Amino acid sequence: THFSNLDSILIGYAMDAFAGLPSFSYGAGLNLYNTGYTAYFMNRLGAYRVDRRKKNPVYLECLKAMSSLSIQRGVNSLFFPGGTRSREGNIEQRLKLGLLSTVMEAQRTIYENKKDQKVFVVPLVLSYHFVLEAKYLIEQHLRRTGKERYMRTKDEFYSVRKNLKFLWQFFSASSEITVSFGKPMDVLGNFVDENGVSYDSHGKVIEVKDYFKGEEGIKENRQRESEYTRLLAEKLVKRFHAENIVLSSHLVAFAAFKTLERQNHRLDLYGILRLPPDDYRFPKDVLLDVIDQLKKALFVMEKEGKIKLSEEIYFDNEALLENGMSKMGIYHTSKPLTYDKKGNIVSESFHLLFYYHNRLENYDLQEVINWKTSELELADVMDSSDED
Repeated sequence: THFSNLDSILIGYAMDAFAGLPSFSYGAGLNLYNTGYTAYFMNRLGAYRVDRRKKNPVYLECLKAMSSLSIQRGVNSLFFPGGTRSREGNIEQRLKLGLLSTVMEAQRTIYENKKDQKVFVVPLVLSYHFVLEAKYLIEQHLRRTGKERYMRTKDEFYSVRKNLKFLWQFFSASSEITVSFGKPMDVLGNFVDENGVSYDSHGKVIEVKDYFKGEEGIKENRQRESEYTRLLAEKLVKRFHAENIVLSSHLVAFAAFKTLERQNHRLDLYGILRLPPDDYRFPKDVLLDVIDQLKKALFVMEKEGKIKLSEEIYFDNEALLENGMSKMGIYHTSKPLTYDKKGNIVSESFHLLFYYHNRLENYDLQEVINWKTSELELADVMDSSDED
């Protein structure tokens, strides 16, 4: 998964510090070499420059050939198959197949050269309580979907002052970042054991090499490999969702934004995001009730292997709400969710709240919420009376 320009640096650090693996080879956009300290890390983490502005077929084929050759030679490679950072803040639903196809090409070429080495694919999911570029990313997404309703905002990543402030808070604030390594797979999306043996969906041992054989032995078959790549992408999307670790901020943001949507059900998304945050207070009792319902659903999903939960999700509802609010978007100057001077729960940015809420989209969790209409109506009345 890909959420921030810092992903590759953090993955490189995790690989070295915790997994004991050497630097991975991966393509990094030229923009990451524009700032001195990011370029310092890029040059030492196995990155090679990629100019995303170039659409020349020769250039693109050269990048793919380099990726395939690296894999054939046993170089560990890091892919962001979504192609770019997630603008919405959700886990990718559709992956780009171009670079992913080099995995298939490399495996077939290895077999063509009469070697038995297998290429393994390991899904990796990053989970943040806050994303440095969240404001820029979500507004970019909303401009694309809402057209002229949104104006361009400067990308926070490119402010040196803000980056230094972020790095200070990153090392001083208690806001963990989790890296979830998924189950290893072969290039066909089958799970493998510790010995690299592949098993199909029925638990039967299979030989990957057989799937590249034709009447004339192992030869390139673009149509077949294209289908294999598509199936691998589908399996990766499923594994991304299953290996996703839910943090307290994800759950609290989801509960809060769904409550906001419910209380403004006559408005579409853009109408809700145009509401002035100063005029809205989140009823705490409603939030706690929604959090409780979502927790129960997540516990079931975890048992079914559909998702992973951080230890904070097992806190009591009050503690979970406090933990999620304190860590959600801790870096941002406008907090997605916070307390005002009167102790009311408020948002200083519905855009950011929407972004962090999106991490749990695509799980259909909104379907498990049983709204208590009387509580919501009472909250509306209380808000109106406070204003009077």
